[in-house]
Amino acid sequence: MTVYSELIPLSSRKPLVQFVVSMLLILLISAAGLLITLLTAWLIFGIVPGEVDIWQESLNAKHINYFKYLQTFQHLSMFLLPSVAIAFFMKGDAHTYLGLKNKPGLTSVSLSILFIILIIPLNSYLSWFNARLDLPGWLEGLENWMTNKESQSERLTIILMGAGSVGALLINIIIVALIPAVGEEFLYRGVLQEIFTGWLKSGDMAVILTALLFSAAHLQFYGFLPRFILGLGFGYIYLWSGNIWLPVLAHLVNNLIPLILSYFMGWENVNRTMDEFSARDIFIVAIPALIALLILFNIRKEGLRDN
Repeated sequence: MTVYSELIPLSSRKPLVQFVVSMLLILLISAAGLLITLLTAWLIFGIVPGEVDIWQESLNAKHINYFKYLQTFQHLSMFLLPSVAIAFFMKGDAHTYLGLKNKPGLTSVSLSILFIILIIPLNSYLSWFNARLDLPGWLEGLENWMTNKESQSERLTIILMGAGSVGALLINIIIVALIPAVGEEFLYRGVLQEIFTGWLKSGDMAVILTALLFSAAHLQFYGFLPRFILGLGFGYIYLWSGNIWLPVLAHLVNNLIPLILSYFMGWENVNRTMDEFSARDIFIVAIPALIALLILFNIRKEGLRDN
């Protein structure tokens, strides 16, 4: 047992204590990571915070690389590093707590990938539906704030997904697809869902609560429903398989699909398809969604067999 795990043996504390300490670690590591990221970005690119606006029409290669640098290291400090630190304090060994040495079976891998592919039509429909929800008039200020956040996220996505070569695409795969998939699943499913399971004494409630946090934390109201459904999918894959690498893989595939499509088609063309759905399309998306649900139950069967 290490000195640190003796000092803070989180796994032996009450779930509420685990949650509070975890939140503190996330805040501390994120704040320190942000300061270090901004300082190193200034040293590398010569750009101070606020000097470059994402809405600038004259963004050059240095500006784009600057935003990619910020995105990468902010994400590492907000998700991956805190999740590893929390897992370490839980048991003194992050590998053991997160189950990083557990190899998923080929069948479970295939089912997880197929699940994500089949859930795409439902999430596209939910994106269309969610984007058309209006808040009451007395919440106009909040709606304007959410609309601005959505526009900023859309603009940043366009900047990050721009790739004029295969090499740039590979870098984008690491920044936009791989790092978020690993970091977010380690934190949300590997850490928070585990804490909530012990706290609520219910795996289902833990999956739902974690999915709500997962969606809300992105601060994109008009994408809340599809991201919540994804969170449920990732959560149940983890709950029923007991293997963190399966939701990581599913998350990675989910990130890869629009990234690769945007490389060949352009992000604007990919995004435009979201606006082509109408209410009658719910009947079209229902069939693959039901098949995806059946696949989830098959993942559960595989998990019971493997464990």
